[in-house]
Amino acid sequence: MAIKRASDVPTQPADMNAPFFSIAEVAWLTKCSVPTVRRRIKAGYPHSQKVKGGVIIVSREDLPTWYAADRVHTMPVRRGGRPRKTPVTVPAQRTAPAA
Repeated sequence: MAIKRASDVPTQPADMNAPFFSIAEVAWLTKCSVPTVRRRIKAGYPHSQKVKGGVIIVSREDLPTWYAADRVHTMPVRRGGRPRKTPVTVPAQRTAPAA
């Protein structure tokens, strides 16, 4: 997925011991994209915002909640189900030309 805005790039925090982190810094810490962090904030993940429309920050105390939520959600494993319409074929191996 292409980055839509320059602000969508995860950045390493300048101070790892800071009490608060920006959205881009949280994305870097949790190893996900900035839009994913925004979706999680909309879904109810803990964050701070002093005024509506203001800067959104995440406190250091809230980060364990973010990490724990990442561990809970796993990707579903496809088990059986309908067979594919077209079988998957493996391409033939190329051989080196005879010299």
